[in-house]
Amino acid sequence: MVEHDFYKLMQIPLYSDYQVVKKRYYELALLYHPDKHPNNKDAEEYFKIVTQGYNELSDAGKKMAYDQVLQNYYFYKVDTPKKVQKSNIDVAERLFQNSERKRQNIISDYLEAEQTLSHKYRLLIAILLSMSGFLMTYNHWFINYHGIDIIYNFAGFLITYFGVYLIANNIYRRDAYKNAIHLKHTTADRRAVSLFLTLFFTLPVIFYGIVETSAKVQLTYFYDYTTCESIKFQEDMVFYEYIVNDEKILRSLVPKFKDTNIPERRIRVKFSRLNPRISEIIVLE
Repeated sequence: MVEHDFYKLMQIPLYSDYQVVKKRYYELALLYHPDKHPNNKDAEEYFKIVTQGYNELSDAGKKMAYDQVLQNYYFYKVDTPKKVQKSNIDVAERLFQNSERKRQNIISDYLEAEQTLSHKYRLLIAILLSMSGFLMTYNHWFINYHGIDIIYNFAGFLITYFGVYLIANNIYRRDAYKNAIHLKHTTADRRAVSLFLTLFFTLPVIFYGIVETSAKVQLTYFYDYTTCESIKFQEDMVFYEYIVNDEKILRSLVPKFKDTNIPERRIRVKFSRLNPRISEIIVLE
C-alpha cells in the first residue's frame, strides 16, 4: 500500500538515486523547514512527509523495497486480450501523467500561496469581507429606495457573496492540497460546493430575520411619535409621509388596520429614534 509518492512530492524523477534525493531534500529544507515557517501548519506537514521520504529513500534496503511497491502501484495491468492496441495504453498513460501533473501543481501552488499568506489568514479575510458586505447591506436596508442609496444594498450583496465565494475557494484549495499529498483520488469540491450553496441560500433568510427583529426591537424600545404629513391608501398598501429632523421621509407598508376611512388626525407615525426611516403607522383610540 502506497500512502505517498515521495519522488513526486520532492519533485524528482521516479526511482532517483540517493544523491539526487539528498540534494533535493536539502533544497526543500531551505524552503519549508518549520523554523522558517513557525506558524505555517501546512508547510510543517509537507516537510514532515518529505523528511519521512528522505529517511525511507536514504536507506538502500528500504529504498529497494519501497521502489518495488511503488512500481507495483503504478503498474498498468490490462485484463483484456493481447490484441488490445498500444494506442489505448498510450492514452491511459497520458491521462495518468496529466493527472499527476495536476496533482503536483496543486501542491506547489498551494505551498507558494502559503508563503505569501497562510490559509487561516486568507480564510479570515474572506469571512471579514463577507461580514462587511452583510453589515453594509443591513445598514442601508431601510434607506428610501427612491434615492441613489439602493446602490449600497446592491454593492453590499455583491461583497457578501464574493466573500462567500472566497471562503468556499479556500476550503476547496485546502481539501485539494490534502488529497494531493495523501494521493487521494476523491474530488475536493464536494465540501466547498456544499458550503457555498448553504451560505448562498441561508444568508438571505438570516438577513431578513435580523432586519425584522431589529425593526421590532427599535419600534418597541427606541421610538417616538410624529404626525403624518400626508397619507394615501392604494389597494392593500398605504403610502405616508412624515418629517423628522427637518427631513421629509416617504414610506409604504401593509397597514395593520383595514378601515381606510380613518381621519388623518387620528393617525400617527411611530418611528425609531435610532433610524427614523424605520416606522409604522398607528391609530389613536
